[in-house]
Amino acid sequence: MFLEKFDNLVFPNRTVQTDGLKAASVTSFGFGQVGGQVIVVHPDYLLATLPSSEYEVYVSKLQSREKNAYRYLHKGMTDNTLVQVKTSPPYTPDEEARVYLNPLARLDSKNKFTFPDASSRYNKKTEAVVEALTSVVGGQDVGVDVETINSINIENEEFLNRNFTQAEIAYCWKAPSPQASFAGTWSAKEAVFKSLGVKSAGGGAPLKDIEILRDENGKPQVVFHGEAAEKAASAGVKKVKVAISHDDIQVLSLARGLWLI
Repeated sequence: MFLEKFDNLVFPNRTVQTDGLKAASVTSFGFGQVGGQVIVVHPDYLLATLPSSEYEVYVSKLQSREKNAYRYLHKGMTDNTLVQVKTSPPYTPDEEARVYLNPLARLDSKNKFTFPDASSRYNKKTEAVVEALTSVVGGQDVGVDVETINSINIENEEFLNRNFTQAEIAYCWKAPSPQASFAGTWSAKEAVFKSLGVKSAGGGAPLKDIEILRDENGKPQVVFHGEAAEKAASAGVKKVKVAISHDDIQVLSLARGLWLI
Protein backbone atom coordinates (compact mmCIF):
# COMPACT_ATOMS: atom_id res chain seq x y z
CA MET A 1 0.00 0.00 0.00
CA PHE A 2 2.84 2.40 0.85
CA LEU A 3 4.50 1.97 -2.57
CA GLU A 4 1.29 2.42 -4.57
CA LYS A 5 1.60 6.20 -4.54
CA PHE A 6 4.96 6.06 -6.37
CA ASP A 7 5.01 5.79 -10.19
CA ASN A 8 8.69 4.88 -10.26
CA LEU A 9 11.10 3.18 -7.87
CA VAL A 10 14.81 4.02 -7.79
CA PHE A 11 17.42 1.26 -7.84
CA PRO A 12 20.69 2.84 -6.62
CA ASN A 13 24.01 1.51 -7.94
CA ARG A 14 25.83 2.21 -4.70
CA THR A 15 25.20 1.58 -1.03
CA VAL A 16 22.77 3.93 0.69
CA GLN A 17 23.65 4.67 4.30
CA THR A 18 20.68 4.88 6.66
CA ASP A 19 20.16 5.16 10.39
CA GLY A 20 18.23 1.87 10.36
CA LEU A 21 16.15 -0.33 8.08
CA LYS A 22 12.39 -0.28 8.62
CA ALA A 23 11.15 -2.15 5.56
CA ALA A 24 12.33 -3.36 2.15
CA SER A 25 10.94 -5.00 -0.98
CA VAL A 26 12.94 -7.48 -3.06
CA THR A 27 11.64 -8.73 -6.41
CA SER A 28 13.12 -11.61 -8.41
CA PHE A 29 12.06 -12.49 -11.96
CA GLY A 30 12.68 -15.89 -13.54
CA PHE A 31 11.88 -17.82 -16.69
CA GLY A 32 8.52 -19.46 -17.42
CA GLN A 33 6.49 -16.92 -15.44
CA VAL A 34 8.30 -18.00 -12.27
CA GLY A 35 9.16 -15.14 -9.97
CA GLY A 36 8.86 -13.98 -6.42
CA GLN A 37 8.62 -10.92 -4.23
CA VAL A 38 9.67 -10.60 -0.63
CA ILE A 39 8.51 -7.82 1.67
CA VAL A 40 10.82 -7.41 4.67
CA VAL A 41 9.64 -5.51 7.75
CA HIS A 42 11.80 -4.99 10.82
CA PRO A 43 10.47 -7.26 13.58
CA ASP A 44 10.34 -4.38 16.05
CA TYR A 45 7.46 -2.85 14.10
CA LEU A 46 5.55 -6.13 13.96
CA LEU A 47 6.11 -7.03 17.60
CA ALA A 48 5.11 -3.53 18.70
CA THR A 49 1.59 -4.20 17.44
CA LEU A 50 1.11 -7.15 19.82
CA PRO A 51 -0.58 -6.80 23.21
CA SER A 52 1.76 -7.51 26.14
CA SER A 53 0.16 -10.89 26.86
CA GLU A 54 0.61 -12.10 23.24
CA TYR A 55 4.15 -10.73 23.15
CA GLU A 56 5.10 -12.71 26.27
CA VAL A 57 3.71 -15.90 24.71
CA TYR A 58 5.74 -15.18 21.57
CA VAL A 59 8.95 -14.64 23.55
CA SER A 60 8.42 -17.90 25.43
CA LYS A 61 7.99 -19.85 22.18
CA LEU A 62 10.97 -18.08 20.63
CA GLN A 63 13.26 -19.02 23.51
CA SER A 64 12.09 -22.64 23.29
CA ARG A 65 12.81 -22.74 19.53
CA GLU A 66 16.25 -21.20 20.06
CA LYS A 67 17.14 -23.86 22.63
CA ASN A 68 16.01 -26.65 20.31
CA ALA A 69 17.89 -25.13 17.38
CA TYR A 70 21.06 -24.72 19.45
CA ARG A 71 20.87 -28.36 20.58
CA TYR A 72 20.17 -29.58 17.03
CA LEU A 73 23.08 -27.56 15.57
CA HIS A 74 25.64 -28.81 18.06
CA LYS A 75 24.46 -32.41 17.76
CA GLY A 76 24.79 -32.15 13.99
CA MET A 77 28.32 -30.75 14.30
CA THR A 78 29.32 -33.46 16.76
CA ASP A 79 27.80 -36.31 14.75
CA ASN A 80 28.71 -34.79 11.37
CA THR A 81 25.05 -34.99 10.32
CA LEU A 82 24.34 -31.36 9.39
CA VAL A 83 23.94 -32.44 5.76
CA GLN A 84 21.91 -35.61 5.24
CA VAL A 85 21.00 -37.23 1.93
CA LYS A 86 17.35 -38.27 1.99
CA THR A 87 16.36 -41.57 0.39
CA SER A 88 12.68 -41.40 1.34
CA PRO A 89 10.07 -38.75 2.17
CA PRO A 90 9.75 -37.63 5.81
CA TYR A 91 6.22 -39.00 6.07
CA THR A 92 5.12 -42.63 6.35
CA PRO A 93 2.90 -44.25 3.70
CA ASP A 94 -0.03 -43.97 6.10
CA GLU A 95 0.60 -40.23 6.54
CA GLU A 96 0.97 -39.45 2.82
CA ALA A 97 -2.66 -38.56 2.14
CA ARG A 98 -2.93 -36.39 5.28
CA VAL A 99 0.25 -34.50 4.38
CA TYR A 100 -0.83 -33.86 0.78
CA LEU A 101 -4.36 -32.85 1.70
CA ASN A 102 -3.58 -30.62 4.67
CA PRO A 103 -1.76 -27.40 3.66
CA LEU A 104 -1.13 -26.64 7.35
CA ALA A 105 0.80 -29.86 8.09
CA ARG A 106 4.26 -29.13 9.49
CA LEU A 107 7.52 -31.07 9.81
CA ASP A 108 8.99 -30.81 13.31
CA SER A 109 12.62 -30.92 14.47
CA LYS A 110 12.42 -34.72 14.76
CA ASN A 111 11.49 -35.14 11.09
CA LYS A 112 7.93 -36.02 12.02
CA PHE A 113 4.83 -34.42 10.54
CA THR A 114 2.44 -32.80 12.97
CA PHE A 115 -1.14 -31.71 12.46
CA PRO A 116 -1.86 -28.89 14.95
CA ASP A 117 -5.25 -28.73 16.62
CA ALA A 118 -5.82 -25.37 14.95
CA SER A 119 -5.74 -27.04 11.53
CA SER A 120 -7.66 -30.18 12.44
CA ARG A 121 -11.03 -28.82 11.35
CA TYR A 122 -9.64 -27.98 7.91
CA ASN A 123 -7.99 -31.39 7.69
CA LYS A 124 -11.27 -33.13 8.58
CA LYS A 125 -13.18 -31.02 6.08
CA THR A 126 -10.63 -31.86 3.38
CA GLU A 127 -10.81 -35.57 4.17
CA ALA A 128 -14.61 -35.41 3.98
CA VAL A 129 -14.41 -33.64 0.62
CA VAL A 130 -11.94 -36.23 -0.67
CA GLU A 131 -14.24 -39.06 0.37
CA ALA A 132 -17.23 -37.41 -1.30
CA LEU A 133 -15.38 -36.52 -4.49
CA THR A 134 -13.78 -39.95 -4.74
CA SER A 135 -17.22 -41.49 -5.00
CA VAL A 136 -17.93 -39.11 -7.88
CA VAL A 137 -14.79 -39.71 -9.96
CA GLY A 138 -14.42 -43.42 -9.36
CA GLY A 139 -12.17 -44.06 -6.37
CA GLN A 140 -8.97 -45.37 -7.92
CA ASP A 141 -6.13 -44.13 -10.13
CA VAL A 142 -7.08 -40.50 -9.54
CA GLY A 143 -5.11 -37.30 -9.80
CA VAL A 144 -5.44 -35.08 -6.73
CA ASP A 145 -4.54 -31.44 -6.28
CA VAL A 146 -5.02 -29.06 -3.34
CA GLU A 147 -4.41 -25.31 -3.59
CA THR A 148 -4.95 -22.40 -1.23
CA ILE A 149 -7.46 -20.09 -2.88
CA ASN A 150 -5.36 -16.94 -2.49
CA SER A 151 -2.29 -18.58 -4.11
CA ILE A 152 -3.58 -17.91 -7.65
CA ASN A 153 -2.59 -14.43 -8.82
CA ILE A 154 -5.64 -13.37 -10.81
CA GLU A 155 -4.31 -9.81 -11.12
CA ASN A 156 -1.54 -11.04 -13.46
CA GLU A 157 -3.13 -10.86 -16.92
CA GLU A 158 -0.14 -12.52 -18.60
CA PHE A 159 -0.36 -15.49 -16.19
CA LEU A 160 -4.09 -15.88 -16.89
CA ASN A 161 -3.69 -15.74 -20.67
CA ARG A 162 -0.82 -18.23 -20.54
CA ASN A 163 -2.67 -20.83 -18.48
CA PHE A 164 -6.40 -20.29 -19.11
CA THR A 165 -8.47 -20.24 -22.30
CA GLN A 166 -10.73 -17.30 -23.08
CA ALA A 167 -13.78 -19.42 -22.23
CA GLU A 168 -12.31 -20.28 -18.82
CA ILE A 169 -11.38 -16.67 -18.12
CA ALA A 170 -14.86 -15.43 -19.05
CA TYR A 171 -16.51 -18.06 -16.84
CA CYS A 172 -14.30 -17.34 -13.82
CA TRP A 173 -14.72 -13.55 -13.97
CA LYS A 174 -18.51 -13.97 -14.03
CA ALA A 175 -18.48 -16.31 -11.01
CA PRO A 176 -19.59 -14.98 -7.56
CA SER A 177 -15.98 -15.37 -6.38
CA PRO A 178 -13.54 -15.11 -9.31
CA GLN A 179 -10.61 -15.83 -6.98
CA ALA A 180 -12.12 -19.17 -5.90
CA SER A 181 -13.24 -19.98 -9.44
CA PHE A 182 -9.79 -19.43 -10.94
CA ALA A 183 -8.23 -21.45 -8.10
CA GLY A 184 -10.69 -24.30 -8.67
CA THR A 185 -10.08 -24.33 -12.42
CA TRP A 186 -6.30 -24.28 -11.90
CA SER A 187 -6.51 -27.08 -9.35
CA ALA A 188 -8.64 -29.14 -11.75
CA LYS A 189 -6.05 -28.69 -14.50
CA GLU A 190 -3.31 -29.91 -12.15
CA ALA A 191 -5.40 -32.92 -11.06
CA VAL A 192 -6.19 -33.84 -14.65
CA PHE A 193 -2.52 -33.70 -15.64
CA LYS A 194 -1.57 -35.89 -12.67
CA SER A 195 -4.23 -38.42 -13.63
CA LEU A 196 -2.56 -38.92 -17.03
CA GLY A 197 0.56 -40.35 -15.37
CA VAL A 198 2.94 -38.78 -17.92
CA LYS A 199 6.21 -36.91 -17.39
CA SER A 200 5.85 -33.28 -16.36
CA ALA A 201 7.35 -30.51 -18.47
CA GLY A 202 8.33 -28.58 -15.34
CA GLY A 203 6.83 -26.03 -12.97
CA GLY A 204 6.78 -23.25 -15.59
CA ALA A 205 4.85 -25.25 -18.20
CA PRO A 206 1.52 -23.66 -19.23
CA LEU A 207 -1.72 -25.52 -18.55
CA LYS A 208 -3.78 -23.88 -21.29
CA ASP A 209 -3.98 -27.12 -23.30
CA ILE A 210 -6.08 -28.64 -20.50
CA GLU A 211 -9.39 -26.79 -20.66
CA ILE A 212 -12.01 -27.02 -17.90
CA LEU A 213 -15.44 -26.12 -19.24
CA ARG A 214 -18.86 -26.36 -17.57
CA ASP A 215 -21.98 -27.95 -19.00
CA GLU A 216 -25.50 -26.54 -18.68
CA ASN A 217 -25.67 -27.84 -15.09
CA GLY A 218 -22.34 -26.32 -14.09
CA LYS A 219 -20.56 -29.70 -14.03
CA PRO A 220 -16.88 -29.42 -15.03
CA GLN A 221 -15.87 -31.03 -18.33
CA VAL A 222 -12.32 -31.68 -19.55
CA VAL A 223 -11.23 -30.82 -23.10
CA PHE A 224 -7.68 -31.51 -24.31
CA HIS A 225 -5.82 -29.44 -26.88
CA GLY A 226 -2.37 -29.58 -28.47
CA GLU A 227 0.35 -31.30 -26.46
CA ALA A 228 -2.06 -32.28 -23.68
CA ALA A 229 -4.23 -34.12 -26.23
CA GLU A 230 -1.14 -35.97 -27.49
CA LYS A 231 -0.14 -36.96 -23.96
CA ALA A 232 -3.65 -38.16 -23.17
CA ALA A 233 -3.68 -40.25 -26.33
CA SER A 234 -0.24 -41.71 -25.58
CA ALA A 235 -1.42 -42.63 -22.08
CA GLY A 236 -4.50 -44.33 -23.54
CA VAL A 237 -6.94 -41.92 -21.91
CA LYS A 238 -10.24 -41.49 -23.72
CA LYS A 239 -11.95 -39.17 -21.26
CA VAL A 240 -11.29 -37.63 -17.85
CA LYS A 241 -13.88 -37.12 -15.13
CA VAL A 242 -13.12 -34.31 -12.69
CA ALA A 243 -14.73 -32.92 -9.54
CA ILE A 244 -13.96 -29.65 -7.74
CA SER A 245 -14.80 -28.43 -4.23
CA HIS A 246 -13.57 -25.68 -1.92
CA ASP A 247 -14.09 -24.01 1.42
CA ASP A 248 -13.04 -20.51 2.45
CA ILE A 249 -9.32 -21.38 2.50
CA GLN A 250 -8.49 -24.12 0.03
CA VAL A 251 -9.74 -25.81 -3.12
CA LEU A 252 -9.47 -29.51 -3.91
CA SER A 253 -9.85 -31.34 -7.22
CA LEU A 254 -9.89 -35.02 -8.15
CA ALA A 255 -9.62 -36.39 -11.67
CA ARG A 256 -9.79 -39.90 -13.07
CA GLY A 257 -8.98 -41.01 -16.61
CA LEU A 258 -11.21 -43.44 -18.48
CA TRP A 259 -8.94 -45.78 -20.40
CA LEU A 260 -9.29 -46.99 -23.96
CA ILE A 261 -10.22 -50.67 -24.28
